[in-house]
Amino acid sequence: MTWKVYCPHCNKNNLKFRQEQKLEGYDFLVPDLKQNKREWIDCLDCNLSFSTPRLTKRQLEFMYDNYRSESFRGESPDEYFDRITNYPPEESENYQKMVWIKDKINSKFNPNKILDIGSGGGVLLHTLGNIFLKADLFGVEPTSNFAELSRKRTRANIINGFFDNKTFSDYQFDLITCCQVLEHIDNLNNFVANVSKRLNRGGYLYIEVPDISDFKTLEKTHSRFSEPSHLWYFNADFLCNNLFKNVLLLIDYSVLKTVRNRNNLMILFQKD
Repeated sequence: MTWKVYCPHCNKNNLKFRQEQKLEGYDFLVPDLKQNKREWIDCLDCNLSFSTPRLTKRQLEFMYDNYRSESFRGESPDEYFDRITNYPPEESENYQKMVWIKDKINSKFNPNKILDIGSGGGVLLHTLGNIFLKADLFGVEPTSNFAELSRKRTRANIINGFFDNKTFSDYQFDLITCCQVLEHIDNLNNFVANVSKRLNRGGYLYIEVPDISDFKTLEKTHSRFSEPSHLWYFNADFLCNNLFKNVLLLIDYSVLKTVRNRNNLMILFQKD
């Protein structure tokens, strides 16, 4: 693991300590994490919170290879898919986010192509496919068994890997969804530039991340703070007025408390 004594985003060291905790329960995913501690630090210059120390590239690759394994999760990929897609609307986070998105976009919006970045087991693609029946669906997912699950359980074209400037480079998309992904991305500026290139003019980008208010409402031992691959904690000001400023047009944002009492920041952008 690598410690950071400066902000990994703006490279400045005007920092403030937020909290510390042990990294417990992840030994199976990253064996050399045992007994390690993590700190969350606020950057007072760019208004962003980051974690330190951070996993090395080798540790990250090992983690993503095993992150969705049946032995770690306690259920098979198919059991996971069936459980999530069979929640009633009042218990479904996917249903909540689709209601929010549909309320913000043009009522005549009829996307030809949809991309879900970090598509997991395909549960959001499944929901999107049921709403936009004629849309071509695409997804990119780094964990191999969940990429395979998406191929099997949805009609989407799935790439097993990480999103970059070569991902589906022959296509442009009318809607890109990116849920619980941005907090895992090391180089935020590169990611935003690559996403913008893949978006059609007039197309929408939906971003969903853990909101900074979690630090006020969740226990310090909560898994959102100790998850080893979580690099950042975001607030609306940073995403809207810093990271995406002059790149995409802000449509709206909200902080939603989920059925699991977590705080999700939901933002909709449009390419002008």
